Amino acid sequence: MRAVLVRSLAVIGIGAVVLAGLLYVASTVDSRSPTVAEITLTQPLPESPNVAFSTTGLAVEFTEPVEMASAVGAVVVAPSVRGSVSWSGSTMIFTPSEPLELATRYTVTIGDGIRDLAGNRMTDLPAPFTFETTGPPEVVETVPADGAGDVAIDEPIGITFSTLMDTASVESALRLRPTFPHELRWSGRLLEIMPNEPLAPDREYEVGIGEGAFDVSGVPLESAPTLTFTTASAGLAASVLMPADRTDGIAPTSQIAVVFDTPVDPESVSGDVLTITPEVAGSLELVDAAGDEPAEPEDATVLRFAPSGPLPANTTFAVELGTAVTGLSGDRMAEPLAWSFTTGAAQETLSNQIAFLSDRAGVTNLWAMNADGTAARQVSTELTPILDYAIAPNGSSFVVGDGRRLILADATGSDRRVLTDDAFLEFDPTYAPNGQRVAFARADADTGRGLGLWEQVVDGGDAERIELDGEASPPPASSASGEDGEPAEWLRAPRYAPAGQSLAFVDLTGSVGIVDLETDDVTLVRYEATAPPAWLADGSGILLTGRAPAGSIAAADFDAPVEPLEPEGPSGDTGVAVLDPATSRLAPRDFGTGSSVAAIATDGRVAYLDADGALRIADAPDDAGRAVPGLGDERVEAVSFAPGEEALAVVIPGRVDVAPAGGRIERIELDDGRRSILTNDGRRPRWLP
Repeated sequence: MRAVLVRSLAVIGIGAVVLAGLLYVASTVDSRSPTVAEITLTQPLPESPNVAFSTTGLAVEFTEPVEMASAVGAVVVAPSVRGSVSWSGSTMIFTPSEPLELATRYTVTIGDGIRDLAGNRMTDLPAPFTFETTGPPEVVETVPADGAGDVAIDEPIGITFSTLMDTASVESALRLRPTFPHELRWSGRLLEIMPNEPLAPDREYEVGIGEGAFDVSGVPLESAPTLTFTTASAGLAASVLMPADRTDGIAPTSQIAVVFDTPVDPESVSGDVLTITPEVAGSLELVDAAGDEPAEPEDATVLRFAPSGPLPANTTFAVELGTAVTGLSGDRMAEPLAWSFTTGAAQETLSNQIAFLSDRAGVTNLWAMNADGTAARQVSTELTPILDYAIAPNGSSFVVGDGRRLILADATGSDRRVLTDDAFLEFDPTYAPNGQRVAFARADADTGRGLGLWEQVVDGGDAERIELDGEASPPPASSASGEDGEPAEWLRAPRYAPAGQSLAFVDLTGSVGIVDLETDDVTLVRYEATAPPAWLADGSGILLTGRAPAGSIAAADFDAPVEPLEPEGPSGDTGVAVLDPATSRLAPRDFGTGSSVAAIATDGRVAYLDADGALRIADAPDDAGRAVPGLGDERVEAVSFAPGEEALAVVIPGRVDVAPAGGRIERIELDDGRRSILTNDGRRPRWLP
């Protein structure tokens, strides 16, 4: 019985095992049909998955491995394309044997017959997959557009292609006319040409792509496109920066200004449009060319920042002006302005230095430097170009003139005072030997009628007219009266005698005069002077440059700005004569026709320029002069003797067609002719004691 039971249990156990095996096999046999998970292009156009390059392939991804042979025959591409098949897992990759047709629509169909490895047939067929190939590459957009005008001068130039391009081939075929420094930046189908510096305003530019450019498939650009555009006009543009960029030695009293080429809209000017680093306290305002409040909106051409106090010495400042500033007509600045300058250190007196005029800071102003050319520093800080100047004998103050008005300041540039009223033109300043008075010429600002000579006390008060009385009368042509009943006096270039008791001057109607400042007695000698009178150091004579007048001369009215009275230059018919102030005798000096007085030394030597502009030095009144060692017959423009030294400061002229006249200031040693350059941008030098 027991044995029977054991056999029964064994049979039941075997049956259970067999049943379990059958159930396992039944549960693990694959009965699912394969499907297509995705059909994709191997080289689609970026952001366009159904647009392909002509070199693209097809990738058909199945949900499970399939019989390769069944799949190859079931995938059909129309139009028909020959190619090869490779596999990556359950993904079939079809690679055409040659590029597809350009700009062609293709359809991929998956047919019957695909089986998986278990033999299951695909029953759920996917919808046809369609794609298009790109056409020949072409430019589809440019920024700016072809033919555009008023294009910003600092914006990139964009070229968008219809497809991805071979960047190296495009860059090689790129043509720019006119050329400009640039960088190229690619972003997909977009090429940007980035100018390294702003393009020229109001100019036509051409951007072209020549032969040899192709896309990543090797298809050449269909045509050679050309983009033409014109940049915006300069609009509101800065003509002068003050102080000029990267200028050293700027006066601590300097203003910071931008002179524009057209009037500025005051509504566009705010406190944050101009930034100065290090920060400087002060006020920003629009002024006219002379630095005054504009009488009319059209006069507001200067944006000026006036510091509330002197700038720190020996400090570099960075200045930036944004493009928010606009002109009255709405024109904007084409680009921001940025520049820098470095201040110098002010000195209490102008002594033992060489003063000169220079426009190195943007506008011609008075400068001073050491006798060896070092430590050049700005002295005056006017917005209008300075034409003439005078310095007090003790160096404590100076006067500068722009041909319209005279400005007085102390040697540091402080205590600035405008001496001239708006009703007048004042020019030709000169200091009295004691430094307490300044003489100058005056004219009516409206009519240009000469108003004679005047004196101003340096410490203050009103200017007083120098009366011309005595036994001699001015020539008839100089005695016409104006509407106010005052006689017209076309007088200029006053010069004090060394002792200060009298004043020599030029009457433009054909005389040179000497007035006794105590008695007002005047002596006139007929002479047509073309340069200021020059007193000999001991006061025994006055050297004159000019000619004897051929007849009566009617002087023209003064036109602003009134230029300094200067010799006519080489090849003129002038000469040099000496006037004896005691006897009024006029005798020619043996310097030759075309000569002119250049400078007089304290020991009586006279430097003059001959008819060719060569420098000569005469030791005595009857001396014809000798050439200066080291200079020979080289042309010279201006001269100044060194006080107490055997040296000269001379100006070697630059280009004659560049205004204002000037050139290279050199130091010349009179003993051996050694030359050293003091500055390359100066004129009208004066060697101060």
